[in-house]
Amino acid sequence: MNPSSKTCDKRSKAAEYKLQRILNKIETLKISDSYLSQIKFPGKEKRSSKKITNYVKVYSGICVVLVGVTVKWFYDDITSKSCLVEVPSSSKSLFRPPEDCSMCIGVDDVVRLANISAEEFEQHYAYSATPVIVTDATQEWKAIKEFDFNFFADFYRNVKMGTQTNDCFFFAYKSGLHSLQEVFDMDEARANLSGAPWYVGWSTCYSEESRQLRAFYRRPYFLPRTAESDTLDWLFMGGPGQGAHMHVDSVRHKSWQAQVRGRKQWQLAPPPECLYACERIQFTVEPGEILVVDTNRWYHKTNVLPGDLSITIGAEYD
Repeated sequence: MNPSSKTCDKRSKAAEYKLQRILNKIETLKISDSYLSQIKFPGKEKRSSKKITNYVKVYSGICVVLVGVTVKWFYDDITSKSCLVEVPSSSKSLFRPPEDCSMCIGVDDVVRLANISAEEFEQHYAYSATPVIVTDATQEWKAIKEFDFNFFADFYRNVKMGTQTNDCFFFAYKSGLHSLQEVFDMDEARANLSGAPWYVGWSTCYSEESRQLRAFYRRPYFLPRTAESDTLDWLFMGGPGQGAHMHVDSVRHKSWQAQVRGRKQWQLAPPPECLYACERIQFTVEPGEILVVDTNRWYHKTNVLPGDLSITIGAEYD
């Protein structure tokens, strides 16, 4: 067994032990029907068997909630580790806590901004659920001119990071491509968008990789001065008609996404519990614009519009 498998096994056993302790505690708190029937409630000397049953149901409901919270903790503990079995990401939304619909009530479009100070952005938008597009934050980025398919193919082949990056996050979507190596080994026709359609995403996770790529773009000027960016960045690349399916993320913080090339249409949907209180939103992010959106709360879907190859860079901030 390799070291990572041993570590995963220890974590799994520790999680199982904690779960069993919680379940044992729940078991010791059980109250029998006969005990409930002897409880004297203020203002009532006697309670009907029907009401006693209701109390039992309420108590049982509380236990179910406790078990549900325990299962969620157990699920998060296991799936957050690098174990051998991966739980489908689509199932994570089943354990998502309900949202306060005030996050989306009255939000019917994306807000477009330019020349906004970091202080004003922090006060009104940085940590709200309102989606925002800043139109003037990439004007001095070298990435706007230099990022294309050949740039990344050369970067990951010659900088010797292709294999390393495959150890990080890679999203194949419906492309049939399973690694960055397969992406950059595509035939010329497909790479130039005249073959089978494709769209992929990946993250950086090595400091040298991130450092070299960040030489072509910089921290958006409008972010709060005290906000810290994550150590990894996200990249999404693909052709027209492709994109991400409707989903909600499970990342740590809010994020920004810069549309370096191409045009991408976004659809935002409120969480299921807010469908009757909030509206769906649809908008297009143009080349050079940066979208700021809480993808942990908004369900979202993307579609690359006809024209150029789409390249998007993203990062989280706290």
